[in-house]
Amino acid sequence: MRSLTGLLVGYTILIAGNSLLTTLVSLRLLEAESSALGVGLVQSCYFVGFIVGAFALGPLVTNIGSQRSFISFGALAALAALGYLSFDTPVEWAALRLVTGFCMVGIFTSIESGVNSAVANRERGRAFSLYLLLTYLGVSIGQMLVGISSVGKSDVDRLLVNGLFLCALIPVASIGEWKPSLVRDATSSQRPTLSRRTAVLLDGLRELLRAAPRSVPAAIGAGLLSSAFYALTPVYLSHIGFPAHDISRVMAIAVIGGLLSQWPVGKLSDIVGRSAALGAVSLAAALFSLLLVAASSLRIVDVLLFFYVALTFTFYGVIASDANDRVDETQRVGTSATLLLVFSIGGAAGPTLASIFMRFLGASGLYVFSLVVTLGLATLCRRK
Repeated sequence: MRSLTGLLVGYTILIAGNSLLTTLVSLRLLEAESSALGVGLVQSCYFVGFIVGAFALGPLVTNIGSQRSFISFGALAALAALGYLSFDTPVEWAALRLVTGFCMVGIFTSIESGVNSAVANRERGRAFSLYLLLTYLGVSIGQMLVGISSVGKSDVDRLLVNGLFLCALIPVASIGEWKPSLVRDATSSQRPTLSRRTAVLLDGLRELLRAAPRSVPAAIGAGLLSSAFYALTPVYLSHIGFPAHDISRVMAIAVIGGLLSQWPVGKLSDIVGRSAALGAVSLAAALFSLLLVAASSLRIVDVLLFFYVALTFTFYGVIASDANDRVDETQRVGTSATLLLVFSIGGAAGPTLASIFMRFLGASGLYVFSLVVTLGLATLCRRK
């Protein structure tokens, strides 16, 4: 893990920038009087970019190494962030969200394949917990930076996003060991075609369905919940009466819950098993979803969101650890890319589906949606 120090530090900084950008997009669209469905459609494009990237980037990360991949996609994400300064319509921002999602799947594939290569099976739950702890540390920092300027009144916030993306490249370039590209035979040294990349992902999907069949629907569920939370919780909070300057504080505190729970849940999954841990956490998350549907006090919503996030944000780490425990070691890069693809399919659908619930049920429809998904995950874990 020591060789990953530069990658992990840069990753944390970049995630802070991405977290800040995600909330700024939702708040800016709200200020422009977009509906919850409009916000959901724009934010879904981020995960459409994820899906596109997943078909192309797994073999590239294998060929050029984690550091080069991170720097390449981090630089492209920084260029996309400049676009938010130049364009200001939902259609243009949807296109930029797609580019950002494309870049981030390259980043995540680099980090996850590096982490999986650095640890043994018996330590994987805790290793993924560290990775996710850094993820939510970066997300929390990003949320705390939302209020650095008045949304819509200044370009400072969007310039800050760009600065964070660029700063993230420095530790990756300067700290840690740069591993050379993998040695390949004559056939594999050819540039992968689209059909070959698709075949690799299909092979990875078949392997997941064979070795860890629950990981596919579970990863879709985790993607649905994660994307819906980030895209629409600012909308939910605004509709139930939180002033704009309080939304970033509530989001930041909630995400800290996800940060604090990573290690305990990872350790629990190492002890009692991945499926049992995921089932228990899903049931608890369903309970907090139900409480959020019924909550009427803003102070109570503050507390409930903290515990809701502490539970739901551990799902992906447990699912990924379970999958990587079961697949062959030589297929772990492909497994990471395939899991991210499956997660991103859920992520692409999450904001749109949740916004439909909100359209018909009001703001609390977001957590009716969450209740349905978490109960589905709990049921999945009970199946033999």
